[in-house]
Amino acid sequence: MKRAGLLQRVAEFSVRSFRRTSLSARIACILVAGVILAQLLTSTIWFESRRRQMLEIPTRVFATRVADALRLLDARPPQQRPALAAELQAPGFSLRLSRQLPAADLPAPDLKRSSLLLEQVIAVHMGRPVEVRTLGARLLDDRGRAATSWGMMSARDPVAEFEVAVRLRPDQPWLVATGREDENGADFDRVGTIADYVLRIYILRILMVAALTWFAVRLAMAPLKRMANAAEALGRDIRSAPLETGGPPEVRRAAEAFNAMQERLLGHIEERTRFLAAVSHDLRSPITRLRLRTELLPDEQLKAGFRKNLGEMEEMVDATLSFMRGGVDEDLCTEVDLDGIVAEIGAAQAEQGARVTLSGTTGGPLAGFPQGMRRCIQNLVENALRYGGSAELVLRGDRSTVTVIVADRGPGIPEDKLEMVFEPFYRQEDSRNVASGGVGLGLSIARDIAVAHGGALWLRNRDGGGLEATVTFQRCGPAASPAG
Repeated sequence: MKRAGLLQRVAEFSVRSFRRTSLSARIACILVAGVILAQLLTSTIWFESRRRQMLEIPTRVFATRVADALRLLDARPPQQRPALAAELQAPGFSLRLSRQLPAADLPAPDLKRSSLLLEQVIAVHMGRPVEVRTLGARLLDDRGRAATSWGMMSARDPVAEFEVAVRLRPDQPWLVATGREDENGADFDRVGTIADYVLRIYILRILMVAALTWFAVRLAMAPLKRMANAAEALGRDIRSAPLETGGPPEVRRAAEAFNAMQERLLGHIEERTRFLAAVSHDLRSPITRLRLRTELLPDEQLKAGFRKNLGEMEEMVDATLSFMRGGVDEDLCTEVDLDGIVAEIGAAQAEQGARVTLSGTTGGPLAGFPQGMRRCIQNLVENALRYGGSAELVLRGDRSTVTVIVADRGPGIPEDKLEMVFEPFYRQEDSRNVASGGVGLGLSIARDIAVAHGGALWLRNRDGGGLEATVTFQRCGPAASPAG
């Protein structure tokens, strides 16, 4: 039961590991595993060849000795043959005459392998037809036991054991010969044999198959790699060059579908651009008219209330339109001095009486959309001031990434709500006061801008209270163009 449970856990771990691998690695593993399985099934050819090799020399030597003895006995009168047979016996080789054919061993692989060779060698040495019956033949290892697969690989002095009955004519008795023969000086190197088996049967073939698999997988995965690169380029620039539609039929269909998707996306973006322009005009016009009429009101208190409400409406319209545009203005990607932008935001807030501190540097300009970056940092700073009363800005930079940290000492956000606040129009009422302003789009827009620049935005609660927002931008440029 324990062993079954262990095997089951190993199988489950293997399946989980296989699922996490790439498609190229999966294909390579499947091909190599198939080759190994095929090698395990066909390695019997090597063992068959090895066994024949170990049997061939002993079989030929024994057959020659039997033929020589039969030739000598045939030259003597019948009454002298028993005595001569006794004289011809030697250690590991015995002869006897029998009128009855002894029973043969059960059919075995060694018996079948040796029988034909024994008959051929005896017939060649006698120079005429000979009736031969192979009664027994088996290969023994160094310990005198039947040689197994491992025994054939590790034996240094294998021995073959035979029992053969021969006669020249049907009226003559059978000459039954029994004996053992070794390799007669042939060298069987144990280490060399094992190395030959492992090297030729497995290592060399697996290396060849692995190399072929690597080449085949690269060739087969090249269209997918081109499509992945095209998808990344599409993310950086929606108007990037379309995919080439050459290659196999499946690749052509996938490329055509990809290009059609890109055309549809461009159509949707153009349609959304026209829609946003119309919505912006239709929403701002009545608000402007209401502002003009508000100024005509005689009651100053009523006028102040209308101004406040109209200001909130305009803020909601601006935030919603900005979110629908993806948070990035339609300016060109250019070299951005983020240190200067953050300093300007901090100085502007400080002029209005806000407590803002700034430390660190990004280490140099980066490529991006300046207005989008400004809006992203501005939203984070306003959030910190609105809910924490102050903002601590920290700038960092390395060769690939620029990081801006905006921290406050406000009430923070529950851990299970840290991701939910990035949802559009979501408000955390327990920790963020509704009356303090905002429509629930600031963080959503900020994250969209960070992602558009190949970066990220996340939040964490600070030790001792407060919230810390960390935004990163990639120096290599934006990941998405300023679409619509």
